[in-house]
Amino acid sequence: MIRFLGRPQRACDGPTRREMLRVGGLGALGLAWPDLAPAYAPAARLDAAARPPGFGRARACILVYLFGGPSQLETFDLKPDAPSGFRGEFRPIATNVPGLSICEHLPRLARVADKFTLLRGMHHEHPRHGWGLYYMLTGRRHDRPDLDAPPTPDDFPGLGALVNRLAPRGSGLPAAVTFPRWNRFNDLPNDYAGERAGFLGSGFDPWLIRSRNREDLVPSLAIDLDVPVARLEDRETLRSKVDAAIGRWSDSDAHHEAIHRQAHRLACSKATRAAFDLALETAALREAYGPHPIGQGLLLARRLVEAGITLIQVNWHDDGSDVKSPFWDTHKDNFNTLRNKLLPPVDAGLSTLLADLDARGLLDSTLVLVMGEFGRTPRIGQVVMNAATDAAGRDHWPHAYTVLAAGAGLPRGGVHGATDARAGEVVEGPIAPPDLHATVLHLLGIPPESTVRDRRGRRHPAGLGRVVAEICS
Repeated sequence: MIRFLGRPQRACDGPTRREMLRVGGLGALGLAWPDLAPAYAPAARLDAAARPPGFGRARACILVYLFGGPSQLETFDLKPDAPSGFRGEFRPIATNVPGLSICEHLPRLARVADKFTLLRGMHHEHPRHGWGLYYMLTGRRHDRPDLDAPPTPDDFPGLGALVNRLAPRGSGLPAAVTFPRWNRFNDLPNDYAGERAGFLGSGFDPWLIRSRNREDLVPSLAIDLDVPVARLEDRETLRSKVDAAIGRWSDSDAHHEAIHRQAHRLACSKATRAAFDLALETAALREAYGPHPIGQGLLLARRLVEAGITLIQVNWHDDGSDVKSPFWDTHKDNFNTLRNKLLPPVDAGLSTLLADLDARGLLDSTLVLVMGEFGRTPRIGQVVMNAATDAAGRDHWPHAYTVLAAGAGLPRGGVHGATDARAGEVVEGPIAPPDLHATVLHLLGIPPESTVRDRRGRRHPAGLGRVVAEICS
């Protein structure tokens, strides 16, 4: 089963509604649909000749978010000549690109390095998870840097919400989806701000595909046997009549009805359900992606690209981590955790995704990004934010980290930017989160100067940063 979830929020011009809309048997499917917000300012359109190269070259984007902050020193920016208290235990290995090395525990990625580029100049200033996540996904600094803030109706919309608003698809499918969960730590009560629609209204939230439990690698969109399509059609007809009657007594808007209709179309569409059926893939390909949530999630992401969805965000799953060193937040036992738990599934899943997209002729039109909210401290055991950081751990470090980027005409086998001898500061090709954010919008054919309105009617550009033309040409 899957569920599409939206947090109940007040839209700009209307009252809050309950987020769960049930269409007969759709309740059994676990489908929930958020409200829709009203129209906003149209996107600005500049002369194409004035734009950096690459505008609109990506028909889709797969954004892989490694929540917690992966270490640049143990993945894509190793410093083997640094002192022992900095360089760590891992060694670089050669890739299939002359002169390019990455971590020894990413051997399969090393064999497809000619399909990606490394953005080693990523940087910002704040070592807090929620702030960094918000900055990476919205391109805006959060106004409360002291807090790991929960989502609010006044947040700037994240990438998925901007895609839903400014690049909607006419296929009946959502333009943006996120799975298998919103990013959050298990010991905190709230998800983090930055992934949802904020002031656009919850109707523009990415549609969340959530598994029931950790053991469900990828849920399927299937109708229970006791609710066949014909019966569902009858229930939809009855619901429409009831809603039409209620509409004569209340000020029910058309957006509410549109969400019902879209939920019904998705549940009844064989093509949509087939996109979630990984059994349609060969056993060999499923095995190559790996029998783990990130691998199977990346396979699902490829299928959703083929189904016509524009922005697919694959978040790191709830892996049951120790709450003091969870997910990619490796405050404790950094090297063993990366070696044995985190790097192997990413190596298998991501390398297969890139090769699979390329073999199908999809990589040139699909942007793939792998990111976290920051990197890790150059000095092993250095405490910046968390005193739980042990002698084999690395704390938060926003001043220099790496994002892997591929597809959409970006350089293959390239490196943009560089850090100092200890991977602590950017010394060449700096890219701030607003620049990456604007570049993603640009590649997706959304002008960063497009405007959206907040709940007070004020206009805001979709992106504030500069398009990184050096990687788009």
